[in-house]
Amino acid sequence: MPRRRRQLDDEKPARRSGRPANPAATDPADPKDLADPQNPAHRNDPADPKAPANPNAADPNASADPKASADPHDPAAVAAYRLVRRLERTDLADRLAAVERERREAPALVEELLAHPTPPAADARYATPEVVWRLLELSREQEPEPALRQLALARKIAIHLAALQPAVALHLQLQVEVGCETAHRLLDAGEVPAAAVQLNVVAPRLRPDLGYARGIFCRALARLRRAEERWEEALALGERAVRLLEEHATAGERVAAAVEQAWTLLDAGDADEAVPIFERALAQVEGIPYPAVACRLGLAIALRESGHAANPRERGAIDELLADAEWMVGQSGTAADQSRLRWLVAQAAARSRR
Repeated sequence: MPRRRRQLDDEKPARRSGRPANPAATDPADPKDLADPQNPAHRNDPADPKAPANPNAADPNASADPKASADPHDPAAVAAYRLVRRLERTDLADRLAAVERERREAPALVEELLAHPTPPAADARYATPEVVWRLLELSREQEPEPALRQLALARKIAIHLAALQPAVALHLQLQVEVGCETAHRLLDAGEVPAAAVQLNVVAPRLRPDLGYARGIFCRALARLRRAEERWEEALALGERAVRLLEEHATAGERVAAAVEQAWTLLDAGDADEAVPIFERALAQVEGIPYPAVACRLGLAIALRESGHAANPRERGAIDELLADAEWMVGQSGTAADQSRLRWLVAQAAARSRR
């Protein structure tokens, strides 16, 4: 999942804004509750009276424009209004410059942090969202064991940021991002119960204005339910993830979620339904190594299991998909992708033999 661009703390979220689950509806002691159909993580009811208010919502009693309250015939009032507007623009420019500076400094800070024998994650120099996102990026290039160590550092920084500014929505979202990525890497390692614990820990951080966080949470939880072979829950959660990410995520994240949903349909025995999803995704996954291979292998298996292999023309298309996937596996550069792709190819080969 590519790094999210940082939003200013007091801006109303754009792509990432949405309605998350009500934290009170999820019991962090029981992973089964996360898939409860009554859990607000799986609905988007704007009338939910228990949903917390949007902290960025405007005061209905306040004027939308400060100029509206200034007397246009009063030079002092007009001058004061112009001064306020000029200060607002200056403050915004300063904050944008600070964000850009943090983005430039993050790679060197992470390199320094990882080189330390006992990484001081609570050091104020490392306490920026950009450092967390950089650690997330690096973890996706590693095998599960080193990735989990990097994610542990990212978690400490995200928790530290939330403790410093508990009202900032972005700091809550960072904890969800780290928790979901940790759950994915634990699932890569086959540690299903540990992945469930991670998702239980971050579920209470979900909020109505964190649409992106809710989308990646539903995607991770769908993968967990798929690993547990709880197909109906996995399908419902995957569909919810696709809808949320369609509004709040990047194109790469959206297509990856769609490919995962198609694989869930395939594993649940609905190959016919999986075929059109794989076919739509095929043109969009180029350049994204894991989804590109997963989409080709999934489409080849779905076509075969839905009876298309009996047709010589379709059989040729299936062979081409498998050959393309095999070539892409050899081109993948990261250890994490190689590990996942080898597992995926083994699964595809086993299904083909059956």
